Amino acid sequence: MSAADMFESVSFLRDEVLDTVEHGDRDPPGTEIFDAVLRALATGGESVPGFDMGLHDAVSRRLAWGDSEEVVLADAELVFDRLLVAVDRAFRDPADQMVVIEAATMVAVTVARVVSLEAVARATRDRAARLREEMAQRQLREVLEKQKATIVRLEAELSRDY
Repeated sequence: MSAADMFESVSFLRDEVLDTVEHGDRDPPGTEIFDAVLRALATGGESVPGFDMGLHDAVSRRLAWGDSEEVVLADAELVFDRLLVAVDRAFRDPADQMVVIEAATMVAVTVARVVSLEAVARATRDRAARLREEMAQRQLREVLEKQKATIVRLEAELSRDY
């Protein structure tokens, strides 16, 4: 099957894989993942690109808007599982099935890579913020100790004067 035919065949599976009926007018979870699979298939079927900036941006955006890493990975897993079932039913040729499965696998790996990179970046930011907070607390303690020493010294001077 040609890459264009495969793209068309898989794109017809969109509603089934994404369960669009349940979500109505809203984009169902995992839309960006399914679209990345279609882009991978459109680039030539068997030669799946290693990095998809559209997918990277979509996953990063979801994480930035508050979706947890677990939710994004669960959506990727759900799309992958549903796509495998749909492809098994829709394609008779095992070679065609393998092309779609390879593309879906590469997309799932890319999602996992982006999520892990974002998690590491978030952990780094959290650690830096925690270190800044600890440094500010230490500086505040030092200032308070100096003020306490100054108050004790001034009270001693006052008691000597009276």
